[in-house]
Amino acid sequence: MSVSISNMKLNLNKLKVIEKDERWIEQDIIVPDNMPDAVKIINITSTPYINDLEINNGRVKIVGKINYSVIYRANDEEMSIRGLNVSHPYIVNLEKNNIKNKEDVVIKSKLKNIIYSLPNERKVAIKNEVCFNIEIEESVNVDIIKDFPSDNDIEYNKCKNWFNNIKEKKRTIIASSDDVMIKKESSAIYEILKVKAKIKDTEYKESYNKLMLKGIIEISMVYIGEDKKICSEKVELPFSSMIELDNISEKSKFNIDYIIRDLNIRLNPDIDQRTLNVDYKIENNVSLYEKEEIEYIDDFYSRSRDLDYEVKDISISADEFDVSKEININETISDIIPEGGRIVEYSLDTNGILPVLENDSIKVNGIAKLNILIQNKENNELENKTIDIMVNQDFLLEDSWKNSNIHIKIDDVTINVIQNGMGIDIKIIITVKINVENVLNISSIEEIKDAPINLKNISSINIYIVKPGDSIWKIAKKYKTSMENIIKINKLEDPNMIDIGQKILIIR
Repeated sequence: MSVSISNMKLNLNKLKVIEKDERWIEQDIIVPDNMPDAVKIINITSTPYINDLEINNGRVKIVGKINYSVIYRANDEEMSIRGLNVSHPYIVNLEKNNIKNKEDVVIKSKLKNIIYSLPNERKVAIKNEVCFNIEIEESVNVDIIKDFPSDNDIEYNKCKNWFNNIKEKKRTIIASSDDVMIKKESSAIYEILKVKAKIKDTEYKESYNKLMLKGIIEISMVYIGEDKKICSEKVELPFSSMIELDNISEKSKFNIDYIIRDLNIRLNPDIDQRTLNVDYKIENNVSLYEKEEIEYIDDFYSRSRDLDYEVKDISISADEFDVSKEININETISDIIPEGGRIVEYSLDTNGILPVLENDSIKVNGIAKLNILIQNKENNELENKTIDIMVNQDFLLEDSWKNSNIHIKIDDVTINVIQNGMGIDIKIIITVKINVENVLNISSIEEIKDAPINLKNISSINIYIVKPGDSIWKIAKKYKTSMENIIKINKLEDPNMIDIGQKILIIR
């Protein structure tokens, strides 16, 4: 016979699994026939993109491309500095048995290290160490018991927790080809030397069953301008997208992740020498959820019946939130810029910084590399310099984070380098993102059946000696009686305070 229960269905995330897989990808760049020979490599920027994933029986095939910006000294009397901007495809195969569905995994690529050489004047040999960050977030349907409407002999224990009840997940692609202009007062573009891009200032607006996403692609560029001057410029390209969602309500909350999956930038001389054409693909991962505080039954038993049911014990992320911490670095370095030199462009490589969880604190230690591109004002020659920046910062764990699942990553870097004669003043803000998951072990039960038991096998009077880990609830469940009965008989002032070795009288 089935026991009457009042159930509630929730769709919850299992605990996140975050892994890293690092692979070396070797590729050659050939200097095209219309470009002069390469004498020396000055700087190479390598940006890996993931265009598609194929998942089959624990095998993940990553199909992508790597964009290269190569600045080299040329065997050319007219113009000694030249730039190559090319793309090469790659395929990487991963063995990941815990990845079952494409919808449950997000893989991001990041360059960790690069080694290059110039075997001859027409070929650049490159080895890229690419880090694939793999985030698996699988959702699961859980049946929790809210109440036993008509079974008066069932004892139950209620608790209350916050849950992120997932209503919908959606993955979409924004793809477009747009023109963007540098400032009118900027020098015209003769040749692009280096390009990098990032997404910033994202926002969303909900309306009925639609979600409007907005953001900006910030493009940083180094190029050869008029009179062979090396120029740097930043341009902003806005993007937007409308996504239809079926379950938007007044209680809706959203987690949105943006990833650049492809990017191509070229000069558009059909318009003028100040206009760039940008092709891009941005992946949006949207999770719509409602945050609810729910009271439910986490344990129960009958005083007169055997209850038969199947339990699925699941560790879930009941609730999660992000916390950002900032690391501020201010340094002054003297005599780093050669006489007659000027800073053209700079960037910070944070791959040498490792955030780790250690005891009761988060430690962010390592060496960041500040890369500075310098031009000699007299002969227009370029030089690349690298400066090591020590990072050593601890953040104490807050009490609310303990016993949680914690993921740490460097989320953003803001850097400002000001030239002061032959020295530089450096200001860096490194933003560390801490994702905290409230871990909860929950039992999912769909149906309960009962059968009569012979209470003659259970003594009507017992003396129980308290053992480690015991509670009044556990003792009452063992002897098929009620907590109230034990508390009353033993005159317990605080039922939560019982001592190991204490004798508890039980009368059924």
